[in-house]
Amino acid sequence: PLVNVYTDTTITEATGYVGNFVTRVNSERGVKEIKHGATVIATGAEEYKPAEYLYGKDDRVLTSLELEERIAKGESSVTNAQSVVMIQCVGCRQKDRNYCARVCCSQSVKNALKLKEMNPEKAVYIIYRDMRTYGFREDYYREAADKEVKFIRYEPEDKPLVEVVEAGGKRVLRVTVTDFILGKKIALDTDLLALAAAVIPSATADEVSQLFKVPLSPDGFFKEAHVKLRPVDTTTDGVFLCGMAHYPKHISEAVSQAYGAAGRAVTLLSHD
Repeated sequence: PLVNVYTDTTITEATGYVGNFVTRVNSERGVKEIKHGATVIATGAEEYKPAEYLYGKDDRVLTSLELEERIAKGESSVTNAQSVVMIQCVGCRQKDRNYCARVCCSQSVKNALKLKEMNPEKAVYIIYRDMRTYGFREDYYREAADKEVKFIRYEPEDKPLVEVVEAGGKRVLRVTVTDFILGKKIALDTDLLALAAAVIPSATADEVSQLFKVPLSPDGFFKEAHVKLRPVDTTTDGVFLCGMAHYPKHISEAVSQAYGAAGRAVTLLSHD
């Protein structure tokens, strides 16, 4: 009974200070003024919609999230596919967006294992720059390699080439990549191409940042007060943050950080 949920809501104004915030919101219930002692920013992040590798121009090219959804639904386009290629670091670790999205390597390995579970004969290729399956996720990387998921490394200045070619009267989706070990170009004809698209800041990050006077990092995510000493606090007293609003992270890390933010808020609210 003490939890109030406002869906489809926009914040029109945020004023006040620690212990005495006033936030005006506009929702389907109308305009309301909320008085509160602490604020937790958990606005999440978004998936980058690629402009490269024929995404949006060929329906066989998907993002990793879209592939994951099709695997979960058991769609025929996935179950019938004889080969699947995945390209990592799409839209990140480059000049204009130089951070790592952190979740993509583990997600691609997980999807690859699921595809192999459907059909061990399915050809699955992961074209990567650096595999970053950190922590115990390294075990899944080894498992994928043992199940003959092929890992091919590429250099940022020699990215894979994706094109549609005519072969045997069919329009074939072809991925050409330089194999770093062989020192030769390899052409892979594939039924599906999954792009590990970057995790980008929420579209509302700028707006929320100005409302609650919380600075953003150079990458556009909300900035913590101190990376080691105050990881869920912001420079504004009484405003805390967690989840992907702070930086790309796995669900388990987002949950742990949410506990931290809740703990900090409770510590504050325990005072008069």
